[in-house]
Amino acid sequence: MAAAVYRASGHVHRDAGPGVRRQVLALDAARYGNRELARAIARVAVRHERDDPWVVQWATGNDLDSRLRYALPVPAAVVVLATVVADDAALAVAGCRDGTLHAWDLATGGRYGQAVPAHPDAVTTLATTVLEGRPVAVTGGFDRTVRVWDLARGDLVATCSTGADSWVKHLAVGLADDGRPVVVGACVDDVVRVWDLAALSQHSEPVTLRTGFVSALATAVLDGRGVVVTSHSPEPGATDLITGEETVRVWDMSTGREFCTLGDRPDEPPEFADQSYDRAAEVDGDDGDDGDDPDRETRQCVSLDLNARAHFLVTDPASECPMAVSANAYEVHVWDLSTREQVGEPVAAGFVETAAVRVLHGRPTALLASAHGAVAVWDLSTQRPSRPPLTGHKAPVRGVSTAVVDGRHLAVTGGDDGSVRIWDLDGETETGSRLTGHTGSVTAIATAVVDGGCVIVTGSDTGVRIWDLGGDGQLGEPLTGRTTAGPGVDLLTVGTADGRPTLLTRGERHPTVRVWDLTTRQELHGRSTSAYSSPSIAFFATVDHRFVGVTGEGRVWDLTASRWIGVQPRQRGALALETLAGRDVLLTSCGAEGVHLWDLATGELLAPPLTGHAGEVRAGATGTLDGRPVVVAGAGRTVWMWDASSGQQLGAHAFPSRVGGLTMAPDGRLVVGFGADLAVLTPRH
Repeated sequence: MAAAVYRASGHVHRDAGPGVRRQVLALDAARYGNRELARAIARVAVRHERDDPWVVQWATGNDLDSRLRYALPVPAAVVVLATVVADDAALAVAGCRDGTLHAWDLATGGRYGQAVPAHPDAVTTLATTVLEGRPVAVTGGFDRTVRVWDLARGDLVATCSTGADSWVKHLAVGLADDGRPVVVGACVDDVVRVWDLAALSQHSEPVTLRTGFVSALATAVLDGRGVVVTSHSPEPGATDLITGEETVRVWDMSTGREFCTLGDRPDEPPEFADQSYDRAAEVDGDDGDDGDDPDRETRQCVSLDLNARAHFLVTDPASECPMAVSANAYEVHVWDLSTREQVGEPVAAGFVETAAVRVLHGRPTALLASAHGAVAVWDLSTQRPSRPPLTGHKAPVRGVSTAVVDGRHLAVTGGDDGSVRIWDLDGETETGSRLTGHTGSVTAIATAVVDGGCVIVTGSDTGVRIWDLGGDGQLGEPLTGRTTAGPGVDLLTVGTADGRPTLLTRGERHPTVRVWDLTTRQELHGRSTSAYSSPSIAFFATVDHRFVGVTGEGRVWDLTASRWIGVQPRQRGALALETLAGRDVLLTSCGAEGVHLWDLATGELLAPPLTGHAGEVRAGATGTLDGRPVVVAGAGRTVWMWDASSGQQLGAHAFPSRVGGLTMAPDGRLVVGFGADLAVLTPRH
């Protein structure tokens, strides 16, 4: 448990001070359901740092996964990712948007070698292999070069140019028929080039495959021969995501011949794919007559049209799994390379960013990384999940790869959240007990008192749910109705109507407002109306028991009376409208100007500017702590607190992911939404 708690936010601990580590460790222990460990961590004294104003009471753990082994920070978003296993090391390699190349030891999580400035701009393509017993990385960028790097020494081994008018957009490595490693690059001039990796330093000429527009590329071993698998348009530039047709083809990487097209029937008579142009003759002087040589057998090609351009195509780098996976904007295709046929029907899977293929405990398996940060683990023979998805990334995953280290199957992922994560696919699927329910990010949150008990009301893509603030979990089933269907909830607030606790929600894309009686959980149909909607409203609130909408400029619209009320503040960026010390106050923040507190009735500034926070403030609230009014605000991964009267900063609390919303309960407890999770912090005293 302690190891899982530490690993949960390892990317935060590496660069944080002891005070922040204490806060995040205690929070992650609570996310795993171990409140005793959370309290023990919070009690640890930290030299030269004052005690935190809050301690964590409980938290949900939707973003946790006990299979996470390491979370490794990188200086920029990960664009491409690969693994490589040499005799003495199993490595994860990442190319970043800032042009740097990084490597880590998969067994220890420690850095391998030094960061390499691989390209002036982003590393756009990456492949790895072993050259003369040394792990190497092959990279491509917008600078029209392909570069080979010795990962142990960080040295540049070789460079080759793709020409003045071209650059490599897809890159892969493979093995030629004689076992020599080769580099395969699909270029923007509609040519696939195959370089002998060992001869790159001698500036050898590559084998060229004139394939047409290539949208995705991979390599494989088929019938004992090294092949290049491409997904490309019949005509250059046919890249329309809806109407563009694609063909998946297989090429002999040694000769440049087209070997077959997926969808081919192997029992048909052999026939060279292109009758008018023999690429082998251009490459090696062969006259095109294969005679009786069985190694020269080719098959008749039958085009297989897909309904959209594939944005990736992957095969097993170890050639243990004879499967390929391709994906377009809205579905995934699985191919059996040995039979040349598609496995099953295409599977609707949304926008999958990238994938990896591997044999996992004897089963052909694919890891599918989505734009939402989760990585699905698929059994390719059944096209169904074989394990729970890997969760934890806070942004789209752009790269995924696999490796086997010390008999353990590992997955490596990297994405836009600036971390590379290593997962043990053989590990436990879950550790400890944690509150679950929302499967996507929490988009709206509020607190309320229902039947004498404090509750949290949350909205997300999966609906509106009500939770016990004391930690007893979800209360009843999610609210039903048109509000919870489809694209989720973006605005939510709690107030009182006719003396009863009432909930106000608005759909994320369909801006119809719904009003609910929280006691009966029934929708008040007479009060639900699209007339309450306005694209300029930033959030809902209540003033004198009336629902109001607040714009980003701080103007307040009375939804019942249909008129503007109060005085607009002299600062944009409205965060919250609340009651503090008997006054209706507006909380605003804009850029680096600090957080301001305004009297709604008079427009008067009620406190000095609240400063000292870092980053843009995205959430704010007011409340009372130890009898004095306070202001809290979320900026980045931190919640800050100030004395509302003096402007003095009272403390801060760190979180492992970006704070999306917060509020204070009447007793001083703080409810925070971060990533896809919730936490309740209680005053330390």
